[in-house]
Amino acid sequence: MGLGGWLVAHAGIVISARTGLSETVVGTLFTAVSTSLPELVTVMTAVRHGALTLAVGGVLGGNAFDTLLVAISDVIHKDGSIYVHIPEHLLFLSALTILMTGILLMGLVQREKHGVGNIGFESFLILSIYVGGITYMVLHH
Repeated sequence: MGLGGWLVAHAGIVISARTGLSETVVGTLFTAVSTSLPELVTVMTAVRHGALTLAVGGVLGGNAFDTLLVAISDVIHKDGSIYVHIPEHLLFLSALTILMTGILLMGLVQREKHGVGNIGFESFLILSIYVGGITYMVLHH
């Protein structure tokens, strides 16, 4: 697992250097998607078996744990607080994540059986915001 994580990180750095895409865009698109694929399989399997709480809990728990990783990164960063070095476009991504999480929580409070395209309003909004945010990041960074 450690070697796989190192390879994914190294591949992201190489992709960023060779394509000219920012490290934020590469991390947001390629690294995040590739490291989330096992979680996607777990969620899809849980949903297919009717374990909906496991699926949602896995996603929310994974996000909480990922947030913890930023704090751990801050501990091992040698040049003071890591938060000082976070560029503004990454703050945009953070705000986007907070917005999507808030919408997800609203969906857990206000439940509906059918919404736009036969999915919940929160899923439609989250998908729309994610696609819009990623498009903005790719075009402007």
